[in-house]
Amino acid sequence: MSTIITTPASQRRSWLLIGVISLMSAVIAALVAVYFALPMLSDQKAAQDAEPEVVVVPPPVFMPLAPFTVNLESPRGNRLLYIGITLKMADQDAVARVEELKPELKSRLLLLLSGQSPDELITQAGKQTLQSTLTEALSRPYSEGGQPLAISGVLYNDFIVQ
Repeated sequence: MSTIITTPASQRRSWLLIGVISLMSAVIAALVAVYFALPMLSDQKAAQDAEPEVVVVPPPVFMPLAPFTVNLESPRGNRLLYIGITLKMADQDAVARVEELKPELKSRLLLLLSGQSPDELITQAGKQTLQSTLTEALSRPYSEGGQPLAISGVLYNDFIVQ
């Protein structure tokens, strides 16, 4: 029968070898963890460093028109609409185009207003409907194949139905 005799020096070497292997395993595990964690950390940092793109929207440009007095269609006799409006546009280029087409715009506006019913115009819903109708009608092209006007809204300054 053979017996293995271990000496204290060989026991120390065994423990030293186990310690070195454990230390190497821990270092390798730490390096693997850092290898996989770095891309995630850099993505988070890049997301934090990236500033959101700021879109600057220029303020609208307003163009008041002279007030209009228009006869309205009514079975109960003569009724009048006195209305002052302001056109809301995106920029000065749109204002310049409206100035060029102002006679046609006013004519289109008068024809549209004179066809309104006074009973509808005295209600809040009627005023809002007219507002959207005016915006759509005044924005349409003024010539065949022409570009539409950049009118984004019609605002009331005066509104009297008599």
